[in-house]
Amino acid sequence: MDNLSLRPTLFWDVNTDNLDPEKNAQFIIGRVLDFGNLKEWQTIRDYYGWSEIKKTAKHHVFSSRRSANFWSIILKIPLKELKCTRRPSLQTPKAFLR
Repeated sequence: MDNLSLRPTLFWDVNTDNLDPEKNAQFIIGRVLDFGNLKEWQTIRDYYGWSEIKKTAKHHVFSSRRSANFWSIILKIPLKELKCTRRPSLQTPKAFLR
């Protein structure tokens, strides 16, 4: 990952020495979309380009609904085309039905 200046803490669960910017592009872009800062966003935008980031975002499972909403606006992708790990529950918890 020498070509990209990203915080190693973004990749807390993998050995960054084994990350290849080309082979692991989707993983790297996804981490920056979920947990990166503005500088890291600019880094991946300059390195990968808008089209690669948009393509990755459409297949990425976002860690929160908030991230998915934000990137939907920034990347101009309809929210229904983005996935999120947390789905809001439409059911009322039984504890409140007494």
